[in-house]
Amino acid sequence: MHRRRLIISAILLFVLSCSPVVAGAPVGVAVDDFSYSDTSGEPTDQTAAHARRLAAFMAALRRDIGADPRYRLVPSAQDGAAFKVIGGIQKTSTLVQWAKVAVIDIDARKIVMDKLYSFRGDNDEAWERAEIFLSREILAALATGKL
Repeated sequence: MHRRRLIISAILLFVLSCSPVVAGAPVGVAVDDFSYSDTSGEPTDQTAAHARRLAAFMAALRRDIGADPRYRLVPSAQDGAAFKVIGGIQKTSTLVQWAKVAVIDIDARKIVMDKLYSFRGDNDEAWERAEIFLSREILAALATGKL
């Protein structure tokens, strides 16, 4: 019985030492809906498709940031956000879109990230790849803040 307790304790200690430890409460992050504009001049009206893709993009971005145990999503700065994520996407040609993203440290009143990205394509797969990349970039910027 004593040996079994030692083994269980050793396993528990090993598991706990391998798990990431998050100090303190998760940091509040507000993610505003990004704006979207299509200045490509294409003859086909893609307003509905772009609205659908942008909504999926924003849902995935919030999901990815919220999945990180260091952060908790909040609706706004008034609801306890330490950081605010803002941005916009502009389609400038058939295959080129630009995403401008900023992360603001609310308490310090400073911008911790302000970048312009381009992504190729205007289909579900291209938008998904762009979101995955941008969520990693945003999480990296948040990590430079106050954790």
